Amino acid sequence: RSEMRNILTKPWSFIWGGFLVGLAEVLYFLKYDTPIPITTGLAKMFATLEENITKTDFIARTYSADIHWVVMGIIIGGCSVALIERERKTWVRYPLRVAILAFIGGIIFGFGTRLAQGCTAWHYLGGIPGMSLTSIVVAIVSIPFAYLAFMLMAKMNAGGFMKHHEVKATVQKCHELEYNTETLSYDPEYKPYKDPVRLIFTAFFLLLIASVFWTAVKGESPNSIGGLPWVEIFLKGFVGFLVGFGIAKSGFGTECAVMSPKSLLMKPKHFEAMKVAKITQTMFTGMMPFAGLLVAIIMFNLTILFTWIVLGWDVPVVVEAGRYKWGFHLGHLIGGPLLGIGSVLMLGCEIRTYSRLGMAYLTGLTALPGFMLGYLPYSLYQDRIDEFFFSRGFMKEKNMLELLPDNPYIQYGFAILYSAMLITLLIWAIKKGSQITKVSRKEYITKSTDEIFLKGLHEENAGGVR
Repeated sequence: RSEMRNILTKPWSFIWGGFLVGLAEVLYFLKYDTPIPITTGLAKMFATLEENITKTDFIARTYSADIHWVVMGIIIGGCSVALIERERKTWVRYPLRVAILAFIGGIIFGFGTRLAQGCTAWHYLGGIPGMSLTSIVVAIVSIPFAYLAFMLMAKMNAGGFMKHHEVKATVQKCHELEYNTETLSYDPEYKPYKDPVRLIFTAFFLLLIASVFWTAVKGESPNSIGGLPWVEIFLKGFVGFLVGFGIAKSGFGTECAVMSPKSLLMKPKHFEAMKVAKITQTMFTGMMPFAGLLVAIIMFNLTILFTWIVLGWDVPVVVEAGRYKWGFHLGHLIGGPLLGIGSVLMLGCEIRTYSRLGMAYLTGLTALPGFMLGYLPYSLYQDRIDEFFFSRGFMKEKNMLELLPDNPYIQYGFAILYSAMLITLLIWAIKKGSQITKVSRKEYITKSTDEIFLKGLHEENAGGVR
């Protein structure tokens, strides 16, 4: 019992966080034949505010009011971790500029999801496992712009706030050692219940949750209680819970994962000039987020491979082609960079933000209404935006298999090689990451980022004493 209690009450490695996220994707796919959808469901949740409170239709004209049980599950998963670990993140204090950046990031990310036809979770966790050409392009074009956003944050003296999570014991240790104290998000005198910014955005969040549940109870929408069978409500909520729990226990995210390999090319003095926290340096150069993302991707990819080759299922298509029928269009080239920029400014991608909402992070609270504002331009000018971005297509093909000859053996062979490449990348990331962080591979897989960082910190200080 004590061992199980330790497992539940301590943070996890990115590997195990990725495992839960991957398990969630697999369960959802086996039931619904598609990756987990996120962003459109959130837009429908925002529409409940218009239906129940403001009586407007800025968002509701495009997205009908409804509840999204997966999103609710992610929030509950994050909240559960905060309760189990007995550490709600209300103690984390961010400067006003960081809260504003998160709000702006939410706007940029929200609009980016409309152009890219999905968030980073949809493309990275759903599209890449399904060999989606579009998702790979979105991922590639988002990375350099994510780095530009990171450089902007560094210029604004906010680079030090880029972390997987703030664990109070770790932050207090760093505070004692005076490591970048101005970006530790820690102030013993901080009173969150007296912070007007936190109070205002918490009120918005609670109002949204109340409105969503009222819509669910009314039973008039497709996903409401009475509109959706209880077993499906439970399944979608449980899938979301796994995602939120895995993120909250590890700090799992999509954008930081694809950025981390490039950190191998950065010198320590570059990190120091940007005032990046030492624990973030350990996380990035150790490629922990990258390894966690690969675990989730590989789990889903192997499931797709099995159901396609053995069971005869179709490979899931993540492209919402709509009336223009393009698999790859201008929206992906513009939306991808917006996703990268928004993720960094929010200190995490969309699903990570939902989990952080459950943990009571201020940046999660400020990014939430930003999402709503980001949806507005598309909702108000849908036809014009669709015509401009989606009618300008580059390719009809939706995934890489369609680029190959229509021969099942050639396509099967390509898919198997694709899976082998992903697995090889994971093995390399674990091997390289454990070497850089100076821990065994077992420790790399089982220990949390904080445990690995503190071990290195202890050895560094012991060496300094000698």
